[in-house]
This record gives sequence, structure tokens and C-alpha cells, in this order.
Amino acid sequence: MSTRSLNRILCLSLFILSAHSAFAESLTTAESDSLVKEDIASAQVLATVCPKILGKNAILEKKMQQLSESYLKNMSVKSTTLAQLAQDSEYQAILAAAFADAAEVDQDEQKSVCGEILEIND
Repeated sequence: MSTRSLNRILCLSLFILSAHSAFAESLTTAESDSLVKEDIASAQVLATVCPKILGKNAILEKKMQQLSESYLKNMSVKSTTLAQLAQDSEYQAILAAAFADAAEVDQDEQKSVCGEILEIND
């Protein structure tokens, strides 16, 4: 995940209620679902990376869970769960790529993004 991707997850989390813009309305269902899967994968990467950097933090865990759940609501099948998504081959590939990309981002940038997530007001 590039620095841009880490920053993307932060920006998206700040504007969670407007996750589906007019742009998203012109996408096919499959394309829209793929974008949502990318967002969820980014959140899941941060949910794994941030505790390693900042230590265990209940507030961070809660925010990351809320973020993932809010993204799930944007799936075409509204009843999709994280457990179901984990079985999806497309999501598995997206998540693996997100973890590989995150490994390339320096720890200072990761720490900065994680800290900013903690500062997000509910």
C-alpha cells in the first residue's frame, strides 16, 4: 500500500458518510463492490498495523471496526459480513496486495496515519 493509499483510507474515514459520490453512481455494481473491498482491505491493514506501532488501543480498535462496518454497508449485498468477505477470492487478493504495499511504507508514515485515525471524531 503506497503512502497515498494509507492517506486515502484516512481521508475516506473522515468522509465516511459521503463514501458513495456521484462518481460511484456511474460504476457497475461489480466495480463499486471492488472499490469497497479495497477500502475494507485498507482498513483491515491499518487495524493490523496500527496496534503494532501504537500498542493495543481500545479506541483505535473500535474506530477501525466501525470503519470496516460502515464500508460493508456500501456493498451491493447489504448483509455482507467481514467473515463472508474473507472467503471471497477477489477480496483475498486485494487484502494480500494491501498488506504487501503496506510493508513498503516507512514506519513513520504508518505511525502518522495511525495517529490521525485516533484523532478522528466519531
